[in-house]
Amino acid sequence: MDRHTEDIGLSSLGEVNLLPREIMEALYLRLVPPELLDRLGVNRVTLAGFDGFRRVRITAPDDKPWARVEVRASPDDRDPLLLIDVEMSPFAVPELAFVQITDPTAPRFSIDRDADGRDTLLGTAGRNLEEEIRAMRSGLAPGQVRRGQRLLGRVLDRMELFCRVIRKEIFLIDPLFYHSAILYERHGCGYLLGRDVMDELNGGFAEGGALRGRLDGSSAFRSPDAHRTVRGRSWALHDGLLGHPWSGVKMYKAAGRPAGMATFPGAVY
Repeated sequence: MDRHTEDIGLSSLGEVNLLPREIMEALYLRLVPPELLDRLGVNRVTLAGFDGFRRVRITAPDDKPWARVEVRASPDDRDPLLLIDVEMSPFAVPELAFVQITDPTAPRFSIDRDADGRDTLLGTAGRNLEEEIRAMRSGLAPGQVRRGQRLLGRVLDRMELFCRVIRKEIFLIDPLFYHSAILYERHGCGYLLGRDVMDELNGGFAEGGALRGRLDGSSAFRSPDAHRTVRGRSWALHDGLLGHPWSGVKMYKAAGRPAGMATFPGAVY
């Protein structure tokens, strides 16, 4: 099947979702780096590990144009080792809507729940300041409940391969945070929208810039040296340095054509 999937006439995720389940799962499994599946001993047909318990869960409603792929190191793990959300955009091209990569053995920070247990949507709809401070001081960026595993580049490679199934040479990306956009830049992604936003931010954090002047130590996230690093800038923006949420950015990745973007030249993460 793998040699012929490009020839079966698919053009959207909705069409993939309508395929027989074993074929649909095999196609979405392409989004997962093979080395990760090998490490977990995942059988490509049963999606179970060495112990017989399922390690990969694929949700793809047959009446919706989206899918979610979750990979867990253990069935009992609270957080997926890898979570990928894909959907069809209004532009009729696939979009990598969300990626979360975690190390299940690393300490966990409950930035995803506020003090009353309500979902914060990773800090975008509410905040747990105490946990965010702990996460920041441990070297994490906004939205991270655990440290990652440096798999983002491989996930983007796999997304390119998956796009061949629906005969697309480009896909869109929705970065959730400032640091996410910088990381995508480093992996060859460009800006469909928001290049001007990112350039203005870099100018604002430069010597004499308006944002630089707001790094006044008024909160734990606004230390005077936060402008120096991608992570420091991202925490400050997450803390409301702009006076409104960071937004207005949509990115893309074109197969085999790195965009060569660098809106924070010489950036240190």
